[in-house]
Amino acid sequence: MSNSDLMTRERQEQIVQLLDQTGRLTVIEICDRFGISEATARRDLATLATQNLIRRVHGGAIKRQVVATVETPILQRQSEQSGAKRRIGEATAHLIGDSETLLLIGGTTGVAVARELRHHKQLTIITDSLLIANELLDHHRHNIIMLGGVIDPDERAVRGTLSRIVLQHLQVDKAIIGTKAISLERGLSVETPEEAELWRAYIETAHHIIVATDATKFNQSALVQAFPIDAIHTIVSDDTLDENHIEQLRDKGIDVIIA
Repeated sequence: MSNSDLMTRERQEQIVQLLDQTGRLTVIEICDRFGISEATARRDLATLATQNLIRRVHGGAIKRQVVATVETPILQRQSEQSGAKRRIGEATAHLIGDSETLLLIGGTTGVAVARELRHHKQLTIITDSLLIANELLDHHRHNIIMLGGVIDPDERAVRGTLSRIVLQHLQVDKAIIGTKAISLERGLSVETPEEAELWRAYIETAHHIIVATDATKFNQSALVQAFPIDAIHTIVSDDTLDENHIEQLRDKGIDVIIA
């Protein structure tokens, strides 16, 4: 290994260590600290991202986080990434027009979207979530339809065959879906075959599919693929989403909105 290669490796190791300490670095900060050009700093970040040691974001990088695909109950998750979810909720609400028909699927991000629909008028909203229904009832502005089925106490949402049967008879303008696992290779994935069938039924009801999820859910994979990435029309996420992911998603014709 040449002295130049050794210096590059040591610098990249230091970048990872700094990210572990600070959580986030900009390209300019890396240039100032190591006395290198922006092009060199970006090459270092690209190399580290390829090695899965960091996550690229607009203008720099953030610490790599390991995210489990097994979810805790929804009431325990509501405080996680709360700022990002609020911004995602606002950005997603801007995609909705008055008088539209929506399928709004439960989860903490779905609840965040529901909160931002208070200024819309005459929406018809179909949901699986008791929390979303309760949030929308406080708006006193919309028609709300609850899907049927067995209540999942952890998710405060209905599941099962009855929901799929009802969905077969519905057609909506937009479906807004959250997820705990999404990747370019496998699209949106879930934990069980039964859950995958239900998620497929969700997207079959809609003209336009919106996935609203924070960046920690990307590059994750659960047991069963629900639907491929190219089934999605729009993704709304936060500003820590890896730049490489954004480019690859847009290359597939997916509209990516960063909140």
